[in-house]
Amino acid sequence: SPTTIGVVTSRGGMVKDLHGATNIYYQVNATYFSALGESDRRLLLARAVQVFMPGKPQVWYLDLFAGRNDHDAVAAAGPGGHKEINRTNLTAAEVERGLATPVVRDQLDLLRFRARCPAFGFDADLTVEPATADRLVLTWRRAGWQARLECDLTAETFSATGVDPEGVETFRLVR
Repeated sequence: SPTTIGVVTSRGGMVKDLHGATNIYYQVNATYFSALGESDRRLLLARAVQVFMPGKPQVWYLDLFAGRNDHDAVAAAGPGGHKEINRTNLTAAEVERGLATPVVRDQLDLLRFRARCPAFGFDADLTVEPATADRLVLTWRRAGWQARLECDLTAETFSATGVDPEGVETFRLVR
């Protein structure tokens, strides 16, 4: 929607219009982190929601490391270089520093949970509780396992938990 595009561009994102038309958007280019206002809290909340969606979560490596829009790369690429905004190459040292940050560690914990918890799967049941404007609750169940995400979208907080068939909590991340 124009409102969403306006937010992303106000945060440094770029828009490519379809064949020069200014009312038909072809691409919106930005890093996930910059599109979310460069907020660790929002990035973790958005990643938690993504991890609990059906399908396999796809994560661009720069977004895992909370990469910012790279306007210098866009300028260096010249015309048509808008895609370079989120294609920054990180050095080994930058990756090492990133791996030490809570925002990266928490995302990795969520992704490992998604990959390892038996509650997720093509034959699992996903329940979406009736939502309000500020609350989202998703629960996956399979073979006695449960994975649950409770989000407060206004406070930008969440709780992700995993429970085994005996009722023992196997995972908890509260942010």
